[in-house]
Amino acid sequence: MKSSFMAGVAVATMTFGHGVLASGEIRIPVVQSQEEFAAEMPVTGTVETFFGDFELEHSFPTEETAARIYELIDHQRAAQLYLWALPIVAQERMAQNYFRNFDFDYGDFVRIESFNERRGYLTANETTNYALGLLNTKGAATVLEVPPGIVIGMVIDMWQESPTDIGIFGPFSGKGGKHVIVGPNTPQHMRPDQKKLGDDFQVHEIGTDRAVVLARVAGADVELVQETWNQIQMYQYGSEPDTTVHPGGDKFLPTIQPRGMAFWKVLHAAINNEALAERDRLFMYWLRSLGIERGKPFEPNERQTAALLDGAKVGEMMAKSFVFSERLDGVLREFDWRYVLGGEWGDGIKYDQSTQNFDIFDPRARYTYEAQLTSPSMTVPRPGKAQGYVAKFEGSDGERLKGEERYVMKFDREPETDLFWSLTIYDPDTRVLLDNRGLESGDDVTVDSWTTSPRRTTMGPLS
Repeated sequence: MKSSFMAGVAVATMTFGHGVLASGEIRIPVVQSQEEFAAEMPVTGTVETFFGDFELEHSFPTEETAARIYELIDHQRAAQLYLWALPIVAQERMAQNYFRNFDFDYGDFVRIESFNERRGYLTANETTNYALGLLNTKGAATVLEVPPGIVIGMVIDMWQESPTDIGIFGPFSGKGGKHVIVGPNTPQHMRPDQKKLGDDFQVHEIGTDRAVVLARVAGADVELVQETWNQIQMYQYGSEPDTTVHPGGDKFLPTIQPRGMAFWKVLHAAINNEALAERDRLFMYWLRSLGIERGKPFEPNERQTAALLDGAKVGEMMAKSFVFSERLDGVLREFDWRYVLGGEWGDGIKYDQSTQNFDIFDPRARYTYEAQLTSPSMTVPRPGKAQGYVAKFEGSDGERLKGEERYVMKFDREPETDLFWSLTIYDPDTRVLLDNRGLESGDDVTVDSWTTSPRRTTMGPLS
């Protein structure tokens, strides 16, 4: 060990030898010279940055500089935490709404049918009816029985990572079967052994204790659709099937991430209701520095509250930019339409949101601000086994679509699909169905292959 003195500060250093790894060469960067090092930042003087000028005295930040730096840290972290938390805040808000508005328990479903019910969900459509359920694997694995039929849906955890589609795009290809969902805290004796199950069982691992199940039943035969609905069951492993389906009751139950301190209150509930993933431990430290901590009440102080309020605003502006002014090169675009989920690996949502070298961050925030729920068939589509979602925010002149304008969409031919296609208009501020019901014209906000020919439809006015 040796010691040296520079600018009045004692610095102790220890020097070790090093070599090349036996497995191969290692990259050694060019060493920065002492002159180059000193030129990057003064010992005493002004440090100019994008965020303003900061003062140093003998390498020490001045008292004013240190205070501003800490404030900057808090505000930067809050904005990034907003982006990180978008998927779980939407899922948690949905769960809270179900328990608050229905006599709800895990294993139950809520049917979503009316316009008012649909407009609470990020980018829901009007073409198909939904049933949304919640499960909890903490005490036992969950069994989801899906009957034969045209069922379209998925299992998706609280971070919006989906291990499987269900129904026609799932492992049973619409023939019916049982999905067994196990979580990080499912007791070993309350989870079945895949090797001992039959071909009509499939076990799926999720990263959170809870998960959402989305099921849609398509078809023109109303009686057959209802019969299929009645056969969907979800229950704990070891228990008898006993599924309750609650009618939506025309209730507006928003999953939209709230603004202001309400956003952070929902996040506080989510991190206390869920298992902690290893990848999120650093973010949990950031939350702690801002007054949000597992096992403790939600009580940010004045300084922390200011940072959280500002961070939610800046974070949402970042999310809006990701969606409406997206810059990732790998995201598919064609004829001025953007493929919502797809793209090169790392630039779009894929399976568990991970690549070989990193977990995606911006694409996850982009999608989960814009929409809610994904599945393998939506993110890695295969011919005959896929759902496609494209979005458009500008007219043919490149100008943003505006509510006070009228627009005509021209189709050279009707889209070719095996099931259906639909075109839906959303409010960019809420990302839910545009609510035209109070307007004099009151135009429908959906055109689809089941109700209207696109060649005869003029969309507008939009507001």
